[in-house]
Amino acid sequence: MTDTGESWGEAADWYPDIVATGDTRRAWQDEFDRQGLALRAELRDGGNPYRNATVSAGELRAELLLSPWQRRFWLFLRDGRRTLLSGYAADLAEAAGAARLWLDGARPGEAAAAWPFLGSVALAEARERGDHGEATWLWLYENHRADSIGVRLRAFVALAFHEPRLRALRPYTSHWTLCFSRTDQWPYSRDLPMVDPVATPDRYVVRFRDGRVHDETDAAGTLRLVLAELPE
Repeated sequence: MTDTGESWGEAADWYPDIVATGDTRRAWQDEFDRQGLALRAELRDGGNPYRNATVSAGELRAELLLSPWQRRFWLFLRDGRRTLLSGYAADLAEAAGAARLWLDGARPGEAAAAWPFLGSVALAEARERGDHGEATWLWLYENHRADSIGVRLRAFVALAFHEPRLRALRPYTSHWTLCFSRTDQWPYSRDLPMVDPVATPDRYVVRFRDGRVHDETDAAGTLRLVLAELPE
């Protein structure tokens, strides 16, 4: 194996074409050039330099990260320090097209409409306006990246998403546990019940802040328990 391949580690098995190019920056730059895009890929600060790249225009930035566990192109679209869109592109060409649109100044909703792998328009617009509660509910409900925490919570979230009393709260996750807060940002309130997924799919344990723990139940039972503990 070449020095470049050794630097990639086991991830080299997933990206032989990019390893042959040298690194992600050079491979992405080749794709920009192939599409005739006047974009310049750079090394991304931090992380593995072979599997990361970035391209920017002022405060707007597109960052590409290649998964070390499978062939997956993870694209983040940022405005300053805020990540407004992210998702798994099918390939470097799709990642380049979405980056070009973003760096040309497209609004988050416009980018999501053009590139559905970035999530829904509603999610993009909620993030743009800083509505953290709505954005988190949509992220959990849509789970467009098939995140493992979203998969484990999906049955409960599918019901909770349509419950106005819960939608008025800020959901957040901590160590696989779904929590709810009356406040939209940190510090979160810590007086509401929590939902823990168990090993059996679509089954949950509800934990209460006073130390009580209810027996494992299904999504509908979990929702009833949570709603019963919410203040009127």
